[in-house]
Amino acid sequence: MINQRTPENPFLLSGYHSPAYFCDREDELTWLLDQLNNERNIVLHAARRIGKSVLIRHLFYHLEKIKTADTIYIDLLGTHSLQSANERIGKAIIDKYGDLKKGIKTTLLKLVSSIGATFSIDSNTGLPQLTFTPTTGSSSNQTLNAIGEFLKTHKKKIVICLDEFQEIGNYPEKEAEALFRTWTQDYPMIRFIFSGSHQHLMQTMFTDRSRPFYKSAQIKPLYTINEETYTAFIQKQFQKDKGKLPQHMIAEILSWTKVQTYYVQVICNKLYGSTKIDDQLLGATLQEVIEQEVPIFSTYQRLLTVFQWKVLVAVAKAENIKNPFSKKFINQYELGTPSSVSTAIKKLVNTELIVQNNGYEVQDVLLMRWLQKL
Repeated sequence: MINQRTPENPFLLSGYHSPAYFCDREDELTWLLDQLNNERNIVLHAARRIGKSVLIRHLFYHLEKIKTADTIYIDLLGTHSLQSANERIGKAIIDKYGDLKKGIKTTLLKLVSSIGATFSIDSNTGLPQLTFTPTTGSSSNQTLNAIGEFLKTHKKKIVICLDEFQEIGNYPEKEAEALFRTWTQDYPMIRFIFSGSHQHLMQTMFTDRSRPFYKSAQIKPLYTINEETYTAFIQKQFQKDKGKLPQHMIAEILSWTKVQTYYVQVICNKLYGSTKIDDQLLGATLQEVIEQEVPIFSTYQRLLTVFQWKVLVAVAKAENIKNPFSKKFINQYELGTPSSVSTAIKKLVNTELIVQNNGYEVQDVLLMRWLQKL
């Protein structure tokens, strides 16, 4: 592992450093290791900002540290076709096993050629870079096979994470899912982690009998961290340098954020960076993190109909509503008919503004807190 400097603020907002800055997930880590040790592929899904990607990095840290596997993390967010996905995967493989600055081995050069890539010079940095040529569906399959053939020659176990895997369902190529499924079948000694933040899409992809990935992996939903455990973690980090953080302030942070990991980290990061921490500062910090997102939240209203927006605000104010089609809920927020609410709810779920989690709720807690003030 590469030695890293010690963070000045222990509440990290991006990336992964080491177990010292990672809270809990011991049960989840044990489960993930058990699946990989027994040659099972994994589906890991969670709502956004719960800490899914960082958990995968935490898992990879342990695998690399004990040298039981080579790990490759590939984020498919932003990919829009098989070609863009293959480029992302090919680049990750080459970054893992080659060094463009020092030159790469013949086997890797062969892979570069096989996947339709060439070396060029970045005009801004003067360093070598990979350039990919356009591909078709059949050549995309050849690219995946070339990568598989390259990887299967390695003696050490290889674990590949395809994060935001639900993106392949939006590709214009109808055969995208089938191609990826065939790839995992053709190279059974490579372990795959399929992770995603759209829980409904991920579940459907692996549980629908008509889909290529039906029952091809072990499914694990990821939930928020236990409040008692998170409280101890926060207290420990503050006590290292800042002293004890009042218990009631930690409770308010966890309640206000609904224990969404990213926002807990943001608020604690800001408090940790302050010289005087009190209730007034906490209140100002909560307001600050909302105001930073208002320009983005304001755009949502323009993307929704007036009624869809009204339903979104109503769900936010309810925080969690088990039956948004009930007469009580509809009358309380003057929403008209159950059929109209049902249509709006479907739209809001499809756009991931609302999730169903023991009831319907606004997925982004900051958006929810902002809407509650309207």
